[in-house]
Amino acid sequence: MAKIIINRSSEYSNKLRSIGIYLDDKKIGDIADGESKEFEIEEGEHRLRAKIDWCRSNPINLKINSDETLRFNLSGRNPFLALFYITFGKDQYLELIPIN
Repeated sequence: MAKIIINRSSEYSNKLRSIGIYLDDKKIGDIADGESKEFEIEEGEHRLRAKIDWCRSNPINLKINSDETLRFNLSGRNPFLALFYITFGKDQYLELIPIN
């Protein structure tokens, strides 16, 4: 089965909160501060996103084959710009980056 691995950075601003991981707009789990988590998914084309409250990450469109593993880093943005990111930049509050 195909897998995605997400490594979440440890950060002060969201330390006590879990972040939801969504695949094709369906929640597949949560990831805690500083945690690395593996999710088994079906092969094919998917859309990956992370959410915390009303704020989200950039969407990642991916295509994965069976027995393939894709890796991503998940982090928050600059806490000094939090007011921007929780209002106008709510879809970029979290950053999801593929690891090659």
